[in-house]
Amino acid sequence: MLSRDDSSWVACRMIESVNIIEAEWTRPVILYKPRIFRDGNQWCALYGENVQEGIAGFGSSPAEAALRFDSEWSSKLVIPKEEK
Repeated sequence: MLSRDDSSWVACRMIESVNIIEAEWTRPVILYKPRIFRDGNQWCALYGENVQEGIAGFGSSPAEAALRFDSEWSSKLVIPKEEK
């Protein structure tokens, strides 16, 4: 039988596990399902028709490309001064 302290510890670990699962399920790479493919010597996670119009993340592995895709999803668009 678990003691009160043990029960509290188990409850905290369960809550942490649910939070981790929720964070993973809400990642842009999971929600928007970009195409993941090799592009030259790197992997690319691409959402959209092409790199110029879509959102892309590149990396040395599919997992790294997915992480960079998540980062790019949250990045602000930088417009060069000539286009403003």
